[in-house]
Amino acid sequence: MLEQLPVVIEPLRLAEAGRQLHGRLPLVGFKRLAPALHEVRGEVEVELGFGKDELHIAYLRGHLRTRLQIICQRCLQPMALPVDVEFALGLVTTDEAAEQLPADYEPLMVSGPMELAEIIEDELILAVPFVPMHPAGQCPAQEGQEDRLEDKPPHPFAVLARLKKPQ
Repeated sequence: MLEQLPVVIEPLRLAEAGRQLHGRLPLVGFKRLAPALHEVRGEVEVELGFGKDELHIAYLRGHLRTRLQIICQRCLQPMALPVDVEFALGLVTTDEAAEQLPADYEPLMVSGPMELAEIIEDELILAVPFVPMHPAGQCPAQEGQEDRLEDKPPHPFAVLARLKKPQ
């Protein structure tokens, strides 16, 4: 069940209460993500769970789903990048606490109320590949490459074998 997501949250308070948030945010509001996109349209579906684990670490666990319109760096054509990412953030207030987090958590420095969209945007930015490309075999730039590869000799020195005189 989707609900209206709050603009500003207090992560530590939500963790104490064990709250769950579900909703959608428009991609057009993500100004830092926009330069990586071909088109800024659509929404991201957000599922967030706040709580404390058995070590009493306050956390934010989330799941994001969307389709980002980006440019394939192989063929320079637009493509849809499905994003389905899960993350776990340990809510910390000091650098020392961040260093002591278990490997399961990435630190999220909390000093009071935070904009929810900024946290979501950070995770979406991390989900975009450094060099986005169509999946193997689906890129228009790869069409015909298989034929060219089959025309090549099987061994780089195969031509030299023909030049060798019989003894």
